Amino acid sequence: MGMATPRSRLVDDQVPLHYHIVSRCVRRSWLCGRDRFSGKNYDHRKQWLKSRLFRLAKCFAIEIDAFVIMSNHFHLVLYFDPLACNAWSDSEVADRWSEAFPPRQVRKNVGNLELQKQQQRENLLKSPERLAAARRCLGSLSSFMKHLKQPIAWRANREDKCTGHFFEGRFYSGALLSEEAVLAAMAYVDLNPVRAKIATSIEQCRDSSITTRLRENTPARLLEALIPLVSGLGANTRQFTVTLSGYIEHLRVLTVEPKSNTCSDAQNRWIASVAAIKKRQPAYGLLDDLKDWITRHGYKRICDALPQ
Repeated sequence: MGMATPRSRLVDDQVPLHYHIVSRCVRRSWLCGRDRFSGKNYDHRKQWLKSRLFRLAKCFAIEIDAFVIMSNHFHLVLYFDPLACNAWSDSEVADRWSEAFPPRQVRKNVGNLELQKQQQRENLLKSPERLAAARRCLGSLSSFMKHLKQPIAWRANREDKCTGHFFEGRFYSGALLSEEAVLAAMAYVDLNPVRAKIATSIEQCRDSSITTRLRENTPARLLEALIPLVSGLGANTRQFTVTLSGYIEHLRVLTVEPKSNTCSDAQNRWIASVAAIKKRQPAYGLLDDLKDWITRHGYKRICDALPQ
C-alpha cells in the first residue's frame, strides 16, 4: 500500500475552494447516539461538537455550508480561503484568537473572563512571533479540524475513562469545484440520516444543517439566496444562485425518490462529474474544472464517472 498523500497537496494553499470533509472515530464505541455494545447513550456529545463547530468557524478563514453528526462520524461541507488571514489586521487576529481559544479561568487574582481575554489579546499583540503563529493557525484548514476535534476527544475519553485516539488521525477531503458539486455534496450530507434509515423526511433529520435551515423557513427568507450557516470571512460571505426554497424542495425530491434514475432538466444541474485523483481523494465538478484542478496539482486523471 502506498503512502497517504500529504494534506498540503490535497488542500489548495492558493485558491479558495469548497471541500467535503468526513472524520470518523477509531474505537468501536460511538461518538454520539446509543452504543449497541454498551447500551449507553451519547447524544449529548452532538451538542459538544455543534457548539465548538459554530464557535471556531466564526474565527477561522472558513464558512460552513452543511454538516451532519452521525453516530460514529461527521460530515462537513465548507469553504476555505487560504489567503484571507493575510488581510486581517494584527488586532483582528488577536480578537479572533481570543474568541477561538479563550483563557481558562484559573487565575483568581484576575477578574472576569472578558478581562482575561483582553489581557490575552494585549499579550499576543506584544509578541510578533506568537501573533504570526496565531495567524497561520487561523488560516489553516488542518488546524481548524485539529482544534475542532481535540477537545471533543479529551471530553469523550474522560467520560469513557480511557486514553488514546478517539478520531482517526486523518480526515477525508474532497475538493468541490463548481456550485453544482457543492450543492450535491450539501444534499448528500443533509440526507445522511435518511440514508441511514433513522429519518424518513428532512423534518425528522436531527443534528444536521437542514435542521438549522428549516428554522429559517419564513416566507421572505425562502425567496432569498442560500447562504453559509456561519462565516469567518465576514463581509465576503457568499450567496448561491439557488434559493433556500429551491434547496429545501430539492431535498424533498431526493427524500421521496432517492433511487430514481430519471432526472428533470432542473435536477440535472445538481449532478457533478467525478474524477478520481487519488484513491479515496477525489475532486468533484464539471469536466473543465476538473482538468484545470488536475493540471494545477500535477495529478493524473484515473477516470471520469457520474456518481451512483
